[in-house]
Amino acid sequence: MRPPMLVSLSIKNFKSIREAHVRFGPFTCFIGHNGVGKSNLFDAIHFLSALTDRDISDAATEVRRTSDGGYSPLDLVFGRDPGRTIELSADMVVPPLVADDFGESAKPSTTLLTYTLRLRYAPESDRLLVEYESLTHAKLKDSRGFVGFESSREFKKSVALGGRRGGPLISTKEDRIQLHGDGGSRGRPAPVGRSPLTVVGGTNTSDYPTVLAAKREMSSWRVLHLEPSAMRTPDTRSASPHVSASGGHIPATLHALVTRVPDASAEILYRLRQLNSDIAELGVYADDVRDQLALRARVRGVDNWLYGRSLSDGMLRYIALVLMLVDVQNRAVLCIEEPENGIHPSRIPNLVELLRDYAVDVGDAVDTDNPLRQVVLNTHSPEVARQFSCDDLLFVERALTSTDGPISVFRPISATWRANLADGMQSGGRPIDRQAVVDFIGGSPVNSEFDQLKLQFGSAT
Repeated sequence: MRPPMLVSLSIKNFKSIREAHVRFGPFTCFIGHNGVGKSNLFDAIHFLSALTDRDISDAATEVRRTSDGGYSPLDLVFGRDPGRTIELSADMVVPPLVADDFGESAKPSTTLLTYTLRLRYAPESDRLLVEYESLTHAKLKDSRGFVGFESSREFKKSVALGGRRGGPLISTKEDRIQLHGDGGSRGRPAPVGRSPLTVVGGTNTSDYPTVLAAKREMSSWRVLHLEPSAMRTPDTRSASPHVSASGGHIPATLHALVTRVPDASAEILYRLRQLNSDIAELGVYADDVRDQLALRARVRGVDNWLYGRSLSDGMLRYIALVLMLVDVQNRAVLCIEEPENGIHPSRIPNLVELLRDYAVDVGDAVDTDNPLRQVVLNTHSPEVARQFSCDDLLFVERALTSTDGPISVFRPISATWRANLADGMQSGGRPIDRQAVVDFIGGSPVNSEFDQLKLQFGSAT
């Protein structure tokens, strides 16, 4: 099964974002100083993902960021203004085959979709309620503009599949939300604002394969918060064989990979040594008495095995990311905040190269050897930012308005594919000159010899 892709995201009135339209490539990095709102874009992605398997209240609670533990859904509304509505709209590539909760498989009628959700705050119940929801398809002749970034014909043909004609798959008219079948049939209309779930979140059967495909796509968007305690925790033998967003299930994932994938051990160790040359061996200890799997490693200069509790946070982050790369069944869109945390500066180029290898190669068709995987980063580190070409970067800054106070603005770099698109000015931020990026990174020049205008600063020290 081909994995999905997040193509673009439009946001209105969410946290510090009054209005933004952001396009994603296979590898996207948001750069900017602390406190400008980079994390709020990740929260919008996380919110849409959480809505696929949680009710609106639980999903809203999950993305809150408060220091005192207090929370109201109004905190998600820009300016905490109850008169504003949150609107999120995502363009996506969905998988060409999906399975429902009962194991029944079905093919969506198209793989290029746009999902839009509008929520209003209800002060009488202190809740967010659905005001509008829609799911529409893109025409296949629009696939080049739909994706946006430069890519080969083979790549486009491999992701733009099917061709549905007709109306939307989910529509809202007046006070009713209507679910439509792929053949044009209609499900039972739902009153606006009554259900605790979105229509996409409540769709669980293959009777609506394209809606289900959109649900599976959004559920694959993972914002990583690698927690040392989760990465150190042993697994049971029945644990998920995939690393979680918190970094859990490292032992189970490693055990599954070396069991089912030939040469997985050699590749994992090779990748790890690119990040930390002290790692001599990596393995899993199976405790049959406790029915547990525990991570362990041999480090140069140390005779005994070191278990998870004795490994550094940085080494555990390396291991988690390497396992995600090697695990070809891991088809997530990976969103990683501040990847430099716990990483020695001299290893940052190696880390970025690892993440590049995770992302799809848009010069080739999508297949099992080139899965459609994405990486989205945000960072305030010049050391991370200087590893990227301008085409991979967006600059985030905080602007002041006379009526709304500070807002987060997402600006493409001038003369890049994002800046050249017709919808670039809808992002709420004009393209920013390359010199501003150079100033942020630390005054080093842009090397114009590279076709992609790569920022060349030499190796990290």
